[in-house]
Order: sequence, then C-alpha cells, then structure tokens
Amino acid sequence: MKPKNPINTILDALASQQRQGETSLIVRIEPDLIQDAMNALRGYRTLFAPVIPGLTDTVPIYEIYERMRQANETKHTILLFVECQSIREFREALDRRPLRKSSEWRSSFNDSEWRFFFNDRIG
Repeated sequence: MKPKNPINTILDALASQQRQGETSLIVRIEPDLIQDAMNALRGYRTLFAPVIPGLTDTVPIYEIYERMRQANETKHTILLFVECQSIREFREALDRRPLRKSSEWRSSFNDSEWRFFFNDRIG
C-alpha cells in the first residue's frame, strides 16, 4: 500500500534520522518521485542513485556520497536510492523532469559510468 503523500513520508524519514543523530541521511524512493523529491529537498544537496535490487553494487555509491558529505559538512547531503527495474526506467524518469536552469547540474552518465555502478548489467 502506497502512502497518500509519499513526499511527506520521505521528509518524515529524514527528520527521524536527524532526531536520532544520524549524520548520513539516506532514503529509498520510486523513479516517479524524483522530481517531487527534488522540489521538496531544494535546500539540501542531494545525490540520486539508481539501484536495481540484487544487481547494484552500492559500495561505490556510498563512497561518492561520503566524499560529497565530507566536502561540506555544514550542509546536509541526502542520498536517495531510486529503486528501478532497469537503467532505462531511471533514464526515463530523468527525461520526464522539466529542463532546469543552467546553474543546476543534471547528471548524464555515459555507459561506462553506468557499468561501473551496475557491474556490466545495463538493462
């Protein structure tokens, strides 16, 4: 059963992690929530990482996240694992996003970078 307002659920999970003193803020979302999460978390640094359950090696993702977090410890950095069935699903979710200002960086990994995260199992 999906919650009525998934963004509030995400924000509640992050707030709970902060109250517990967690310094790493990590949540899992569905691909169709990427834009809503971006809007809700506008004041935070965010890292969206595609995850295919059972296939994705998350160690390199955590390493990148930790480097981002340590680069500016005064600002919260949130890692959002986007659970997908394939890379195509993740790319399609990104393509549905409205175009942003040039000051907002949009990730456009090439296939070799995707292979790095997914151990040569691109869907």
